[in-house]
Amino acid sequence: MLRIWLMAMLAAAMFGVVRHTDVLHRAGLTGYCTTAPRPAGTTGHWRTCEKGVLDGRPNLSGQSCTLRGRNGSVEYWRCPARVRSAPLG
Repeated sequence: MLRIWLMAMLAAAMFGVVRHTDVLHRAGLTGYCTTAPRPAGTTGHWRTCEKGVLDGRPNLSGQSCTLRGRNGSVEYWRCPARVRSAPLG
């Protein structure tokens, strides 16, 4: 019984660490976006999004952003206003 309890506590601790850190991003398992420099002559805030193994690329169209192109594994998005991250929990 003690072993089962210890394994459950270890699993809960590992889940908490993975959920509240960017371990999944650094491992390339989940997609993510970062701020990109704005090209000359353009407006808005630009973001670059990288594809993740588990969930693909983030879709920013729900935040009024428009896809402006792809270069290899990176997508470029133009947003009219600064994009804020939603809380994970």
